[in-house]
Amino acid sequence: MAIGDTFGPVTYEVSAAANDRYWRGAGIEHPARAAGVLYPPMAANLTILALQTVVTVPMLHTAQRLVSHRLGHGDTTLTVTGAVTDRFERRGRQYLEATASVTLPDGSKLWTSIATFIPAGMKGAA
Repeated sequence: MAIGDTFGPVTYEVSAAANDRYWRGAGIEHPARAAGVLYPPMAANLTILALQTVVTVPMLHTAQRLVSHRLGHGDTTLTVTGAVTDRFERRGRQYLEATASVTLPDGSKLWTSIATFIPAGMKGAA
């Protein structure tokens, strides 16, 4: 993919139970978990899933930055749209940076996810 190439929109149903599994898996006990607030780091997984709908090789996630715009709650549908925002080489490997917006059903932005990827098991381009 080239800088500017887009992916999505892709929608994902996030149940309250799945959301709680994210919190539990991270070992976090926080009032937000008890209130059913969506676990923000799940944005990384949603970005990976959405990007994999358009790339031709499996990608490994190597870095993540996240901007949280508001709170969301489980039992909702999230939509992910994004674009390739950078390509670079480091130590002979080609990296791809993707910036994705994760939105709630009303269209409001929940998270902005900036993720870096490398093709799995190869030095080639994504």
